[in-house]
Amino acid sequence: MQILKNAPCSVGILVDRSFGQTEEAWRPGASMGIAIIFIGGRDDREALAFAAQVARHPAVKLKVIRFLEDKSSQNAQKRSSILNRASVVDQEEEMKLDDECFAEFYERYIAGGGRVSYMEKHLTNSSETFTALKSLDGEYGLVIVGRGGGRASSGLTTGLNDWQQCPELGPIGDVLSGSDFSHNTSMLIIQQQRTRGQLEGLHDDFTIL
Repeated sequence: MQILKNAPCSVGILVDRSFGQTEEAWRPGASMGIAIIFIGGRDDREALAFAAQVARHPAVKLKVIRFLEDKSSQNAQKRSSILNRASVVDQEEEMKLDDECFAEFYERYIAGGGRVSYMEKHLTNSSETFTALKSLDGEYGLVIVGRGGGRASSGLTTGLNDWQQCPELGPIGDVLSGSDFSHNTSMLIIQQQRTRGQLEGLHDDFTIL
């Protein structure tokens, strides 16, 4: 936790489930399926920037899975009604940054006809988030997620915090690393650095390691 708190750079936590023993995936003609889950917030934007670099490897088949909250749900309307004005402004700013970042990624790596595929999942609460995560079980060799910092809408993850075993992994990383999930899928949890400006966009000189 001290590293996450004090690191002068972005930090990645790898939950290694035989990821380093998949030599066959890197042989000529072979490929590895990697997914990134994007909900929103500065850590997810950083994870998306990192995934853009990963997608350049010829053996990688990257899928971007965006979890979107159904704003018409009663839960979402209730949360909106209890937020103060300052919170609403902050959330709207974060959501604007999320949309701009994702739009740039989509234009460059998905609509551009590359090897990156895309899926949307419209959810209403953390229970549906858990179910959506469970549906990905065993499909990918690596799943990349943000730790959750700066996430504007927490409706999709709030309930997941109640049973976190490893808070340093964030709510999504904690669920994916649990014993209920495949022991063949590794996770990379990314936290954006906090002290040296903001890395909101997609940068070719992105370095995390």
